Amino acid sequence: MEIKVADTKALYDQCLDIRMKVFVDEQNVPADVEVDEFEDVCTHFVLFDDSGEAAGTVRYRPLDGGLVKVERMAVLKDHRGKKYGYDLMEGVHQHARSAGHLKAKLGAQVHAIPFYEKLGYAVSSDEFDDAGIPHKYMVREL
Repeated sequence: MEIKVADTKALYDQCLDIRMKVFVDEQNVPADVEVDEFEDVCTHFVLFDDSGEAAGTVRYRPLDGGLVKVERMAVLKDHRGKKYGYDLMEGVHQHARSAGHLKAKLGAQVHAIPFYEKLGYAVSSDEFDDAGIPHKYMVREL
């Protein structure tokens, strides 16, 4: 398993491909909502399995006051259950921390809250709708 910063068009395109399969195809998020105005200000990551296949992605973007927003965390269906989501999140935390950020925030799909709690996140909002999917904001120190 290897995680790379998607700093080339080819790597970024792999991130988008995973996001389209997970969010658009599986969860019916409209494609024009999935790709947003923050693409260019985010740091994108792609996770490759041991065979070199792109299996997961996540991104973060800086906000004010040392805060980052972690977004678009997705692992392809065939690769779930292998702790790749955990690996991606730990990679994002390390990268953001090394860039001087202090705290992370994310909008968790309600069904995924236990996953993020295991990573040290705590719910910080009431439930809200994002692209037709119930979410809650969560935060943690980096």
